[in-house]
Amino acid sequence: MKLRGLLLLVFAVLFILFAFVQLNDPDPGVWVAVYLSAAILCFLAFKRKLFRWVYALAFLGYAIAAFLLWPPIYQGIFFDMSRSPAIEEARESLGLTICALVMVYCFLLEWRYRD
Repeated sequence: MKLRGLLLLVFAVLFILFAFVQLNDPDPGVWVAVYLSAAILCFLAFKRKLFRWVYALAFLGYAIAAFLLWPPIYQGIFFDMSRSPAIEEARESLGLTICALVMVYCFLLEWRYRD
């Protein structure tokens, strides 16, 4: 297995763990779906079953959502969420940014190996 494949599997497992952690969130359905879809896309990239436009659309979705969820006033991500709702918004935005960046990686791999 090449490093490319190993990284994709690591990303898929990490996104599954991200989804598991979201089960105690106030809105778990949304975030479990977000992270499980990223895990599935990583696994499909590992199997090379999708086209690069799928990853481009996923990137756009994650990036736009991350931008829209970014809090108006950044108060960090390491403090207790009871301190401010902006902390939760920053964490959610960061998770979506990670998803978006991984979709760029998947897109670039498909671009490299399909052409």
